[in-house]
Amino acid sequence: MIPGILAGAMARARSLLRGIRGGTASDAEMEEEFRLHIEMRADDLVRQGVPEHEAMRLAHAEFGSTEWYKDEGRRARGLRWLDDLRFSWLDVKLGVRMLARYPGLSLVAGFAMAFAIWVGAGGFELVRQIVAPSIPLPEGDRIVALRNWDVATSRVDHRVLHDFLDWREEMTTVREIGAFRTLERNLVLGAGDGEPVEVAEISASAFGLVRVPPLLGRALVESDERPGAPAVAVIGHDVWTRRFDADPSVVGRSVRLGGVPTTIVGVMPEGFAFPIAQSLWVPLRLRALDHARREGPRVRVFGRLAPGATLEEARAELATLGRRASAEFRETHEQLRPQVLPHAHSIVNVGGSEWFIATTINLPLLMLLVLVCGNVALLTFARAASREGELAVRSALGASRKRIVMQLFAEALVLGGVAAVLGLAAAGAGLAWLMDVVETIDRQRLPFWYSGRLSPATVLYAVGLTIFGAVVAGVVPALKVTRGLGSRLREATAGGGGIRFGGVWTAVIVAQIAVTVAFPAAAFYLRRDAERIRTADVGFPDDEYLTVRIELDDAAPSGAAADTSRAAFLARYETRLAELERRLTAEAAVLGVTWGHRLPRSYHPHRLIEVDSGGAAPLRPEWPAYRVSSASVDPELFDALGARVHPGRGFRMADATSATRAPDVAGDPAARADSAGGRGGVVIVNEPFVELVLGGRNPIGRRIRYVHFEEWERTDPMRPGAWYEIVGVVPDLGMAVGADVGQGKGGDPKVAGIYHPVSPAAAYPVRLAVHVRGDPAALAPRLRAAATAVDPGLRLHELGPLDEVNRTEVQFLAFWFRLLIAASVIALFLSLAGIYAVMAFAVARRTREIGIRVALGASRRGVVLAIFRRPLAQVAGGIAAGTLLVGLLMAAVEGNVLAPRHVALVVGYALLMMLVCLLACIVPTRRALRVEPMEVLREE
Repeated sequence: MIPGILAGAMARARSLLRGIRGGTASDAEMEEEFRLHIEMRADDLVRQGVPEHEAMRLAHAEFGSTEWYKDEGRRARGLRWLDDLRFSWLDVKLGVRMLARYPGLSLVAGFAMAFAIWVGAGGFELVRQIVAPSIPLPEGDRIVALRNWDVATSRVDHRVLHDFLDWREEMTTVREIGAFRTLERNLVLGAGDGEPVEVAEISASAFGLVRVPPLLGRALVESDERPGAPAVAVIGHDVWTRRFDADPSVVGRSVRLGGVPTTIVGVMPEGFAFPIAQSLWVPLRLRALDHARREGPRVRVFGRLAPGATLEEARAELATLGRRASAEFRETHEQLRPQVLPHAHSIVNVGGSEWFIATTINLPLLMLLVLVCGNVALLTFARAASREGELAVRSALGASRKRIVMQLFAEALVLGGVAAVLGLAAAGAGLAWLMDVVETIDRQRLPFWYSGRLSPATVLYAVGLTIFGAVVAGVVPALKVTRGLGSRLREATAGGGGIRFGGVWTAVIVAQIAVTVAFPAAAFYLRRDAERIRTADVGFPDDEYLTVRIELDDAAPSGAAADTSRAAFLARYETRLAELERRLTAEAAVLGVTWGHRLPRSYHPHRLIEVDSGGAAPLRPEWPAYRVSSASVDPELFDALGARVHPGRGFRMADATSATRAPDVAGDPAARADSAGGRGGVVIVNEPFVELVLGGRNPIGRRIRYVHFEEWERTDPMRPGAWYEIVGVVPDLGMAVGADVGQGKGGDPKVAGIYHPVSPAAAYPVRLAVHVRGDPAALAPRLRAAATAVDPGLRLHELGPLDEVNRTEVQFLAFWFRLLIAASVIALFLSLAGIYAVMAFAVARRTREIGIRVALGASRRGVVLAIFRRPLAQVAGGIAAGTLLVGLLMAAVEGNVLAPRHVALVVGYALLMMLVCLLACIVPTRRALRVEPMEVLREE
């Protein structure tokens, strides 16, 4: 009970308060009145022999906090509602004390909220950069793109060389108009090897538009664009540091760019990559007089809005110019509609369903936040319930329900604030890491405006998430705890039950345990697929092969004399490739060289085919024909890989002389024409094709034809093409790897493959496979040197061992695996903490009941089971829901067919998770079993 001396101080304070209420005393007046009373009490204590400094301390302690009395005074002045909602420094300090008082709960709850804010803020920033990108340049939001939209084809027409010149001369709302086109060129330093670099042939006006001075030297100027001017280049910071070791004397150095001697005149600062993600810039030298309207090279046009001009005004002016061009050049421009839009949107324009999908990504992330904060609310509720006595005393002393709720909200806000700092730091690091992963997987740089830095909008969003999380984790349990606080305290004193977990908390527990069960299962499948890809058996020792994709600079830089004929280019490519093969074959470590448009382990497009009379029925009703993979290859591929052709025969060189490129790239107009034009030829199929498509029947002499290309589905259907005769069968050579491997009979027929013999020119660009004695990576420098010696314009991409071709896909799966594992760990900790809170709460609330039942002769274990029945049912419900999700996932992955071993895995996994969840029950169970009846009755 309250000590008498404290009760006396309270009585004097209430008396004082009644006197204050009779007038209109301010806070200062009340403070002065309180000070006088405290000093009077201190003087009394000094007269009783208490030291002066101790007397003042005791007087303060007797009187208690003056804040409550000030609150009542404010209520008397009509500010009750404002006081109920205010925060004070005392609330914050109390929140910090609560974190320190319950370190375990603070760590688990804070870590969980930090994870939710990390994912939510990171997702928001990612969506913001995709949907509403901003260019990180001075007045970057005023940089625009100008283009022509063809209403007849609903596509952008980049053949705007003549229009570009007209716009540059006549537009007043857009200034510093320039153009660019992107290329890949080999950069060769002296006698060294070539390295492909992203090049922007660009107008010199771009460097004035971006307002970023060079780090060294100068930028491009208008005189560089004149025909016959010396070839010059400006390099990016990454090229400068990687290829030139950040040499400060690089300006003036001569290099070969695509075989053309070029002088470096400047270096741009770090991070500069305008217009998209380029790292080298050369002057754009295009003459409109050399081309008719809507002919010639494809270029993109950019500019900056004039001072005071708006985007709408620029659109109106360009529309006027477009109407005039349509009338003047009706034959070429009648269907063209010029457009002005932000520069970033002209490169990555997310609209329609893509915009909807991108913007709704935050919804599941917000649901994750709700789930996490609901779990934290469960823990907070259990902690608040243990403080029920404290809250009841505060209520008895006059604190309103709103005031108590706001105090608990302040505690949750302190926890959320700490979590927000950690979450934002993790979001920035995670976003930068994600972009590095995407660039590694795609093997190309992202546009320079994509950044791992968080914007102010994302920070504000995280603040909103923090407040929302504090409401869920603080206000919701506080409202539950404070409802009927006084009457519930009387019931508990008389032997009632007090607070109980309701249906909302049951749903939270079940959902959290279901997620805990489902996440690791999904991670298991990602890990399994990654392992299947990494260890897939492709039928030959792929670790002994070095592979590389070989391209050729299609023309010399603009302005130089070059044969732009496609036929001449392909002939030159075929000649260079043959010379490179000859040089490689002469190497002592090389056992053989072959090539293909696609090699084993790489992605092979899927095609719908028909089989001549006698073919088996389609495997699945929804497929109008067989869905198989195809590849264009060197006629000698199977010999080079050591693959036996049986039954039937292998390819002959004559098979490829009349064959054009096989229809394995649907976007190639030539491939479409060949397939639909009836040229045909011979093909070799793999053993899965014979099993899955022909049902094991003899394939030799059978014919197939393509009826649909995968990329044309629902948009551009084609008529059936030419018939191809099957002349041989080879083993499965890694036509498909990963999830497709091991499906077995009746599985996805994408593993069924067809090979077409073609010439290198028809298969451009080809992937070379070099059989190496020893370590394939050791041959890489020699291959680069040989390619540069054959032609400086030969560009080597994705150079590496053949068994690492799928490395990027494995990295992608590993990324999601780590993310799911992190989510699983968070969910597991929350589940264990939540279950522990429920169990501990049940024991704490029913300790008296346990003692009385045991005293009356009931079994301790029976009593514990009766008390834990509901929590255990909640755990079982969560396990069942999660197991159902796992079963659905497994059924989808395994082709909707669960073998007995799969069912056994699901059941075993459910039992394992049940045991893990029950670990959280050990401490509360031991506590309940140690309850002594006599101690409980003695307390009563």
